[in-house]
Amino acid sequence: MRPSPPIPYVFAALALLSVTLLFHCAKPTEFGADLLENERGEFQHTDTLTLRVFVEREDSVETSDRTSTSAYLLCGQLQDPNFGRTTAALYTLFRPSDLNLRFRNALVDSVVLFLRYAAEGFYGDTFQPQTVRVHRVASGHRLHWDQPYYSHQVLPVDELLGEVSNLRPQPRTNVPLFDTIEKGPYLRIPLSTGFGQEILDMDSLSLTADTLFWEKIRGLRITAAAQGIPGAIMAFDLNNRGFSFIRLYFKYVDDTLTTSRTADFSFLGGNKYNYFEHDYAGSPAEGYIGREAQDLLFVQGLAGLRLRLEVPYAHLLDNIAVNKAELEFTVAQPFGTTATLPPVSQLVLTERSANGVRTLISDAIYSLNIFNDFSRFGGSPRKYSEGGQTVERYRLTLTQRFQAMVDNTSGGIDAQTLYVNAFPQGRSAHRVILHGPKSATFPAKLTLKYTVIR
Repeated sequence: MRPSPPIPYVFAALALLSVTLLFHCAKPTEFGADLLENERGEFQHTDTLTLRVFVEREDSVETSDRTSTSAYLLCGQLQDPNFGRTTAALYTLFRPSDLNLRFRNALVDSVVLFLRYAAEGFYGDTFQPQTVRVHRVASGHRLHWDQPYYSHQVLPVDELLGEVSNLRPQPRTNVPLFDTIEKGPYLRIPLSTGFGQEILDMDSLSLTADTLFWEKIRGLRITAAAQGIPGAIMAFDLNNRGFSFIRLYFKYVDDTLTTSRTADFSFLGGNKYNYFEHDYAGSPAEGYIGREAQDLLFVQGLAGLRLRLEVPYAHLLDNIAVNKAELEFTVAQPFGTTATLPPVSQLVLTERSANGVRTLISDAIYSLNIFNDFSRFGGSPRKYSEGGQTVERYRLTLTQRFQAMVDNTSGGIDAQTLYVNAFPQGRSAHRVILHGPKSATFPAKLTLKYTVIR
């Protein structure tokens, strides 16, 4: 989707030189548009437009990393007092790093899985003990190397290959790898020697052809669960060459070496994806899902919860040039965030295209195209001092998109509907509780700066 060109901020000045500015709205509205009547020329402001906001479950999102470019994938479980239980499971393939491997008459000594931590993806309490388990995809099923996978897709597993209990992850602590000077934050998990021997017993063709190797391996599933509340979602960079791999230690039957030989297996080039599951039963969020929310709003990553936002009378604001439109959401305290569960770091606005696909709105795309980030669009929490207290607030720009709402005089609700999502949906475990449009303290609102034109 290509962004529409930005609305120039000199538009109002040019209009002043060429036309007599007079606005008259013949249609009564419920949002205070009568404030716009008989205004001339100068910028006007309003923040009384009607907003209808609904808390909804997110659509399933594609989480595949077929190109080995993802910074990390997620694994773990949260027991969130406000959002219920969230589970993230990681599925992955791996392949020989050396395609000239030959293991004739070889016996396994041990097998170890190494996973590099990605601190930027962690969420929750990392000081709580974790139990990490590695299972193998069940016989009769497999992770396909060339197929996209989505956050709702489950592959059954059977054999438990490895487990680490009472783990307290240290994602920012660099430790040596083997006896080298190279250091990094990583997790070490011993795997089944029977699994290692199965690899050693493979024929040479299966060891040199990735597709045949993947058919026999079927794939791994990595899960984790904490022993306390709220738990944690961990992040692993499987595409890190130096610290994420499987090392197989072995000897040949007639080997004269006293130390084991090694063979490494990489996750690079193999498909991998995340499965997410949410259970809201008994949580405060459960009572808001699927209905219009007035006081509180719930937004969650990992294909969890989003907001559907309607501006039902925007089309009645005809004959205006939108100079700036901005949505404002304030984090609901004290239960909106905690030290271990900080708010969503980036909110975005999306819309449904004509073919039903949800895309970023043009304002967000423009910011990405020009600045390579969301700085022009907004959507990150900022602290403000208001009424003698400090609040966290999100401001999201929708100037271009709101002008399109105004210009679409059909009144169709689809044209007046946007979605508020955590970003990126498939890689962020963050969540946030916001004040709704009828909050008595900090109501969600749409602020509008406009110029009346004929």
